[in-house]
Amino acid sequence: MGNWFTRFCRNAGLMVHNIIDPGEEPRKRVVSKTVEEKKVDETVTLRRTTIDEVIVRKQQP
Repeated sequence: MGNWFTRFCRNAGLMVHNIIDPGEEPRKRVVSKTVEEKKVDETVTLRRTTIDEVIVRKQQP
């Protein structure tokens, strides 16, 4: 049937799961983001992106 059917089934299952047990998304905050770029030649550019995040989850009872 193909890859699209597998993705469809997974997404449908996740949708039903999230309706039944929505849970809370963890709070995420970006602390810093740096981008380094280096041009190697006319057609190639190397780019490194570093993102520092803080994720706060609620404690389970």
